[in-house]
Amino acid sequence: MAERYEDVETGFHPRVLFWMALTVVWTVIAAWLWFAVDTYARIMIVVVAFAALGFLAVPLIFWALSGRQSPTGRPESFGEWLRHRFALWTGTIEGRDAAINALIAPAAAAITITVVGFIAWHVGSGAGSP
Repeated sequence: MAERYEDVETGFHPRVLFWMALTVVWTVIAAWLWFAVDTYARIMIVVVAFAALGFLAVPLIFWALSGRQSPTGRPESFGEWLRHRFALWTGTIEGRDAAINALIAPAAAAITITVVGFIAWHVGSGAGSP
């Protein structure tokens, strides 16, 4: 079955961008809380925070500049976006798969930094010693 052009998305839904931003903010806050123990570490975390800001800013700027509307003139719901195809360089995938692929890396980073920080804090506090 041939795909209609309207059913192929080329950009992320604002909700996907929001979740991306949330996971990056979570990562920066977790890094600050767990690892900002001295001045040098704080400086490095500020550098990482600016890199995270760049990670967030680029897709948000492209989305804001696109000015794209749905054919009906109303914003497309997230459920509708998930059901459409998403265009990649190599073909198309389902919107649901595109959202999962876009969110898996920042979510994994946020969870990892939180778990590693908690383990480092737990070991450093001596809670695991007899």
